[in-house]
Amino acid sequence: MDHESAHEVIACLGDERKIFHYYRDRYSLGLLRQLAGRQDNGELPLARLRQSPYAGLLQKPRLRRMLASLGRQALSEAFIAGHDHDPQQEAFVLGIDHWGGGSYRARRRQQTSRPGCNLVLQLNLSRRHDANYARLGCAPGLFNYRGHPVSGKRNTLAWARIDLDWASNTALIEEIQSDWIRDVAWLAERLQNKVRRGERLDSPAKLYRLDCSIRTALDYCRQILATYRPIWDEAMLWAAIGFIRDELGLAHIYYHSEQSGRLLKRIAGSSPPRALYSDLPRRFCFTATRTLPEFLLREPQVNKALKHHPDLSLFRLAMESPLG
Repeated sequence: MDHESAHEVIACLGDERKIFHYYRDRYSLGLLRQLAGRQDNGELPLARLRQSPYAGLLQKPRLRRMLASLGRQALSEAFIAGHDHDPQQEAFVLGIDHWGGGSYRARRRQQTSRPGCNLVLQLNLSRRHDANYARLGCAPGLFNYRGHPVSGKRNTLAWARIDLDWASNTALIEEIQSDWIRDVAWLAERLQNKVRRGERLDSPAKLYRLDCSIRTALDYCRQILATYRPIWDEAMLWAAIGFIRDELGLAHIYYHSEQSGRLLKRIAGSSPPRALYSDLPRRFCFTATRTLPEFLLREPQVNKALKHHPDLSLFRLAMESPLG
């Protein structure tokens, strides 16, 4: 998208969005709730649902328990909403920004699929997290790389980069990524190596500019990895889907596959974790398609790539029609 459109969206919505709550598998209820809202009577026929791309959602333990309590009621948007809660949910703060633009060389580094820029949706950590983080005795944003689209105000757990086209009512999720999880995992491994070599837990950590003991740093790492590593990717993707549908009002959502992302974003080095571009979209009921977004097909570089890779596919989440 162009810079003017990106700045207009940010000006309209504000760079600090809202509190976002998430618990494991919340997206499964959310997808069914959205789908129910698109039915004429607001209800989902289970027989048709089990034959649809969304059938896998029904196998989630949370959904199985919910359906067991359904009895003879219809699976409706209201019924699903009544089960959309969990005392263990985590709170985040969503922020928006823009990313990209500039020269062709800059665009290669920024990994956008076409010239222009992306909107960025940031999944920022809460003040409760920050109180625990302060025990490390270091500056904010220690596990954020400033060359990435992270918040300048908050500690960013993850982000999603989004390209969009108003004319075709379409958005493309370019990537989701987390520096925080990767770097905390790296730190935890090094601290554990120190302990295995015989260093005392009350010794200074002496890593990552930390001003605390090994024990304090390890406690932080273990808590972060136990709390956020199981959910960060699905929380980020679900936040992005909600932002695209509810805030931007776009109906068609695409998501890169590992191959399409590597080719169209010209990733020359190591590719991002494959599961983020295969397992994750399939969990969210995206289906593979060889039909690329219309706005990408206008780009000469994209058409050149398609000539060499005619079987190139990415993922699409289709919810603009009923179960079909």
